[in-house]
Amino acid sequence: MKLLVFDLKAELGHFRRPDTTGTHATYPFITRTVLQGLIASILGLDRLTGENWAGVGLLHPVQTSAQEMSMLGKGWLGEAASTFNRPTSIELVVRPGYRVYYTGDHLEKLYDMLRKGQSHYHTYMGSAYCLTFPRFVHYLEAEELNPEPGNELKCKTVIPSHAIENLIPTDGSQYGRVGGMHYEYLGNRRFRGTVNIIYETSGKPIVFEAKGSSLQQKPFRFCSIDEQEVVCLW
Repeated sequence: MKLLVFDLKAELGHFRRPDTTGTHATYPFITRTVLQGLIASILGLDRLTGENWAGVGLLHPVQTSAQEMSMLGKGWLGEAASTFNRPTSIELVVRPGYRVYYTGDHLEKLYDMLRKGQSHYHTYMGSAYCLTFPRFVHYLEAEELNPEPGNELKCKTVIPSHAIENLIPTDGSQYGRVGGMHYEYLGNRRFRGTVNIIYETSGKPIVFEAKGSSLQQKPFRFCSIDEQEVVCLW
């Protein structure tokens, strides 16, 4: 399969957890729905439609910082509160960096836009004050894999937990799990499904035994771009 590779880097990121209201906690890395929204922004679309597969590798260790910000404008609270302003505790991802692997219906158009350094709308890491400028890396041929149950893989991206039969710890690695991440954006602030993700906190490859089959509702694919490591698309 053809695979497009590009990088996202910024000074700050904020991928808000939907279950936090009074304070704004963040996921530790870019979510599936945020990434699809960012790709749609590059292409000039309201939202990404059709078949899309993407994997995310961490280029920098996960670090977060909490601080207080003045949040303005809460229109849904009513006209009288349109100038509502209150200090809000917000958690930020510090110096986020991601290598994105994409294939799907928008591959050629996205490749053309990234290669020229173009974007239809501005792009950001979850919040408008966290600007990022996507950088093209590769456009390459990848080999799709169909691992048997229990086959050992070494993956350079984060992985949905339902793709892992058994995690194999390696020296110096630290693992994290993100639970309940939104899976699909339907428009008008509506979402469908959640997914749990396993990641290595400093971006090291994850060694694991694969499950042999993909869930129909939340499918995943593995592909090889070199002899040693694979990427997981979902």
